[in-house]
Amino acid sequence: MVVDLQNKERYPKLCFDILSYMKERWPDHLSYHSISHTIDVANICNRYIDHYAIDKDNADLLRIAAISHDIGYLISPTDHEELGIIEVEPFFKNVLNKRQIATVKGMMRATKVPQNPTTFYEEILADADLDYLGRDDYDTLSIKLYEEFLYYKVVKTDEEWLKLQISFLESHCYHSAFAKKNRSSGKMIKLDELRNKLKT
Repeated sequence: MVVDLQNKERYPKLCFDILSYMKERWPDHLSYHSISHTIDVANICNRYIDHYAIDKDNADLLRIAAISHDIGYLISPTDHEELGIIEVEPFFKNVLNKRQIATVKGMMRATKVPQNPTTFYEEILADADLDYLGRDDYDTLSIKLYEEFLYYKVVKTDEEWLKLQISFLESHCYHSAFAKKNRSSGKMIKLDELRNKLKT
């Protein structure tokens, strides 16, 4: 599945520099945490930017964080948020000031599970990262995540994967009013489906 970046003209050049760096190096075994996922998260952030009428300066930082949030997977899935911050820091130097860098880093860290965002913009990126939990394409994307988890031996069987999904959906909550309104009900429907599947 190829996802196109929407509203490209609204992105700072830094985003395309980072995206190009990622595309040249991205490993094939990352079936879920792919470039398409990165772009999907950025596109979801665009909806939040429009919905909340976020000013350009903060919108730029949110877009930079969205593009950068999984770059740490180039190194390892473990602690990839912190690894990603180290990996992307050279791109920030001479482009962003200290406050802007701290803001972007905070948003990247907010995607770490279990999520604990502390600012409005951190809530947005955290919710955008897991937006699919309440969407119609949940099954398609969860299969990709399952393949990735099999590769890393996080799970070994279909039943383990089913139980892990249920546990995750039960513990997850959206943070922003926008996500709660537009994604929570879809997530709960999917949770009920998975629970019923486990019973059969």
